[in-house]
Amino acid sequence: MRRNLQIAIGISLATLLLSAAFQLVLAGNEYCYPRGNTNEFQLSLKLEFIEDRIIPKTYGDPVPEEGLNCKWKILTDHLDNSVVVLTGFDTEAHLSQQRWPRSVDSAAQQQPMRYKLHSKASDSTCSSPSTSEPKPVELEMLRVLQLTKGSYLTVSFRLNRKSSADILGLQIRLMEPGFCGRSMTNFESNCYTTGSVRRNLTAELAAMSADSGVMRLASFSSSAALQNFVKESQRTRVGSGLSTRIKEPLNLAQRLRIGLFYEHRTKKVFYLNCGAEAGCKMAEFEDANKLNHVVKTTNSSVSCGLLRAVNLTIDGEVLGLVSFTDCSEQLPALISFPDAARNRCGNSNQPVLSWMLAAAQPAAEEDQTGPNPISKISVLVMVLLGAFAATLLAQILTLKLFSIKRWQCQAKPG
Repeated sequence: MRRNLQIAIGISLATLLLSAAFQLVLAGNEYCYPRGNTNEFQLSLKLEFIEDRIIPKTYGDPVPEEGLNCKWKILTDHLDNSVVVLTGFDTEAHLSQQRWPRSVDSAAQQQPMRYKLHSKASDSTCSSPSTSEPKPVELEMLRVLQLTKGSYLTVSFRLNRKSSADILGLQIRLMEPGFCGRSMTNFESNCYTTGSVRRNLTAELAAMSADSGVMRLASFSSSAALQNFVKESQRTRVGSGLSTRIKEPLNLAQRLRIGLFYEHRTKKVFYLNCGAEAGCKMAEFEDANKLNHVVKTTNSSVSCGLLRAVNLTIDGEVLGLVSFTDCSEQLPALISFPDAARNRCGNSNQPVLSWMLAAAQPAAEEDQTGPNPISKISVLVMVLLGAFAATLLAQILTLKLFSIKRWQCQAKPG
């Protein structure tokens, strides 16, 4: 009897836990209910619900004959200076374990879901500007927005009943200071994530500047800082005791573009230094001699840094290896942004491109003008000195021969 009671209690507790877990999973889902009104919800840091997913379908119900037409308003009135990350995700893969093949291009062309930022300017911190026109939600999108108090997002969705393509949903992640998110790394008050789009350096910098102005190529001032970041990025738990949090390690097995650069003329390493107030500038890497790196020969005066985590030690410690290669290579990037809204906005594109142009000028000028004028003068002086010495030697020999002949003539008897 007692055993049966224990089993029954165990089953009840398991059911409650499963139910709580199920509710926990669904807590961040915002579905589309076609009632013609706007669904409103607040972004908040409730338990671990630091993300919401807008799913453009009714939960468990088929799409009605007239299609779907939904709107959402995401409020941030209770938040003062926050950072929000927007990404697209595959709705079908999220709602079902079975993923049917589909054309991403066909779904992207329809662009049935769009978002718009309504920003309230602030004098105390940089804020992402309002979007004049709604922007489409795409599968590989990564948007980082700094929201001031009173700013909000609106999302609209319209779908024809006859549409056969899978529809993308919108994931809205609110960054938690000191933690960021489960799939990101927090390091020195910045969030780090990996981009999914493969771009060359110029295209990557342009994409970051054109978006919100707060994203940067992840950059490090010293070898110690880089190795500390790599170690932090591979942790699966942060905190201690009851405040322990579970997180996912960053995938650093692939090569990722970072804000380190190698100048072949000076054989020095430089990094993109973006301060909170002074904007971005190029600075010399502190201890390049301690940096685990390789330099590949290119025809350019500057090579771009790529980071990859490798197991280089006997005890299994993961270290970061930097390789400097051609900047035109198309690769995903390691991206950083603040974990809370700060005065970090502006263009990080121009300082890098201006520095690269200046680094390329000495070699270009040398190719166009030939040897240095001072070198030309030195060569000319050496030639003149050589000619003068030859002439002087010839005159000495001539005088010596003349003296010998004169002595011979005087030595003959009458």
